[in-house]
Amino acid sequence: MTKKIITIVGVTGNQGASVADAFIKEGGWHIRGITRDPSKPSSQAWADKGVELVKADVNDAASLKTAFAGSTVIFGVTDFWGNVSDPTAQALAASTGRPINAIAYDTEVQQGRNIVDAANATVETLDRFVLSTLSPTKKWSKGKYTHNLHFDGKWEAVEYLKATYPDLDKKTSYLQVGLYMTNWKASPLATPTKQPDGTFLLRIATDGDAPVPMVEARRDTGKFVKALVHVEPGKNLLGFGSLISWNEFAAVWGKIHGVTCRFERLDRKVLEEAIPGGIGEEIADMFEYIGDFGYDGSDPSVVHYIDLDVEVPVYTVEEYIKGEVWPGV
Repeated sequence: MTKKIITIVGVTGNQGASVADAFIKEGGWHIRGITRDPSKPSSQAWADKGVELVKADVNDAASLKTAFAGSTVIFGVTDFWGNVSDPTAQALAASTGRPINAIAYDTEVQQGRNIVDAANATVETLDRFVLSTLSPTKKWSKGKYTHNLHFDGKWEAVEYLKATYPDLDKKTSYLQVGLYMTNWKASPLATPTKQPDGTFLLRIATDGDAPVPMVEARRDTGKFVKALVHVEPGKNLLGFGSLISWNEFAAVWGKIHGVTCRFERLDRKVLEEAIPGGIGEEIADMFEYIGDFGYDGSDPSVVHYIDLDVEVPVYTVEEYIKGEVWPGV
């Protein structure tokens, strides 16, 4: 019996790798992983697990069309922060004076369109296209927040797909992956820090009482994608392991470590001054948007995994905190 083909964009990234893991465990699938460099060790690790590696680039729609050909399922994802760190983008920012995040936004929008164009080229064989995205901040905030570009850029691909490819749209579901539980590792500002009195303080530029969908993306993205493959298309799924406020997070963190930990709202100016190139302003907009409007903008079309008629075992914030090594504790 011929196996169904799932093609995964970015198989060496957090989300793509999680999807590969999930479908390897399920069995019955031919897994095709897209990578720019099949020879690198992180790619070869997947080849050793039986994944077919295909060289393609999200900046090259033609290469994606070749890689997607004959797929039953496609998982598409773009990497804004990878674009920010790209030397070519940084050189362009330096030579033009444009903020690096604005350049990364333009790149991500085109990459999303390339993925959508390529997926449509094989729409006849497709059962499901799952596109990783995030909510349109400008839309749901009614223009209050305009710098959360790594959200808005991803949603542009959704709007493009819906406006351009009605047949593909009928086979598509969207996955909004929640706030990564691991984000603190990239920023000391988001880490509980020990105070002179022995307590710990967590400072983030947002409302401490607003619920935040948090996820261990490397563990759980694949579970959400697998669920979307096994239910009817047309879903807009918010993927998370715990829906928890920062005040609650601080309390749980402190309880697990046997210390007192409290949350305090950080002035957004601290972020704007600490992180140059427009990135601090972007991060501040993101956190304030989540606090004011919700991670998904309170979009009424959004569903949670408990709304799907399939079991989705998730990794909770409490499990993550217990299993992580935290500095200063």
